[in-house]
Amino acid sequence: MKSLYIHIPFCAKKCFYCSFAVYVGEGIGAKTYLDCLEAEAKKYKNEPVETIYIGGGTPSRLTNKDLGRLVTLIYKYFKFKKNCEWTLEANPEDINNEKLAIIKNAGINRISLGVQTFQDKYLKYLGRNHSKEQVFLSYDKIIKAGFNNVNVDLMFGFPGQSLGELNKDIRDFVKLKSEHISIYSLSAEANSKFYSDKMLLPDSGLQAKFYTNVKKLLQKSGYKQYEVSNYSIPGKESKHNINYWSGGEYIGLGVAAHSHLNGVRFWNEANIFKYIKRIKDSKEAVVEREVLAPLDKMKENLLFGLRMNKGVDMFQLENKYQIKLKAIDKEKIALYIKEGLLKRRANNLSATDKGILVLDEISTNLI
Repeated sequence: MKSLYIHIPFCAKKCFYCSFAVYVGEGIGAKTYLDCLEAEAKKYKNEPVETIYIGGGTPSRLTNKDLGRLVTLIYKYFKFKKNCEWTLEANPEDINNEKLAIIKNAGINRISLGVQTFQDKYLKYLGRNHSKEQVFLSYDKIIKAGFNNVNVDLMFGFPGQSLGELNKDIRDFVKLKSEHISIYSLSAEANSKFYSDKMLLPDSGLQAKFYTNVKKLLQKSGYKQYEVSNYSIPGKESKHNINYWSGGEYIGLGVAAHSHLNGVRFWNEANIFKYIKRIKDSKEAVVEREVLAPLDKMKENLLFGLRMNKGVDMFQLENKYQIKLKAIDKEKIALYIKEGLLKRRANNLSATDKGILVLDEISTNLI
């Protein structure tokens, strides 16, 4: 399976937790950036893809005209079926009926709405530009426009957040009757304001309590967890993200975008000014490439696979790469099974509820 990701970096402001490649300002127009995307896309003329994801940044900040050009560009250079999962990230404050009609008519059939929290005090704390009221108003417009596959992004673990406040956010999400939720604990990543401010996060014990409670409430409301941070109603899992976690191939266009094709991983310039200059000078945005050895690729597939509830078929994994895990890695896995962090049924290896809470530590030890 092959996926297409397009990065749109434009934002009205940079949220305080954000460490992504975003651009705030008037110095670079969408036309210049779309010209660069087209120059990249030309290299993939008639390339077949099965999922498309337009992320950011804030893709919904594009004007209706620029959105139209972006869609035209995708149709011009890529081949995909009519029922291809096509996602657009959007912020509540950008949603209006005219834009939704353009998105729908273009063939985009999935919207990922950046909500983060339903509580105005925490929205302000995170540096978001919308209110709780705007979330419900924009979501209502999305549904009335005919979309039946909507993801909501939420966060938890804000400094000072109580379990009761978290539960209220989950209850407000359930009221929307959205098909999918991606929910993450807040972190202070490098290049973010929170990182610079040395923000103090809740301790790991409280974070684990929050995570367990989220899982319990969502499952009680009919949402099935299929990946560490993702839940959906049956049949609405994100095909695009599953392709990433399954070690599939993907094409990335835009500033800081990553690609994985034919066993080679490569990524674009992360500075938007340098990205544009590279495209103008050489039509090439890639700054680095790496070829993983078969054992490294197999380990990466294993670690990504453990993020998913279904786990990993170890027989298929070793057969795919025609290589066996080293004895020391098998010993580590056996120890994690003994400690109740991993479980194995026949050839299938997966994380337990206890193991999911320390999956990052397990992954670091297995790399």
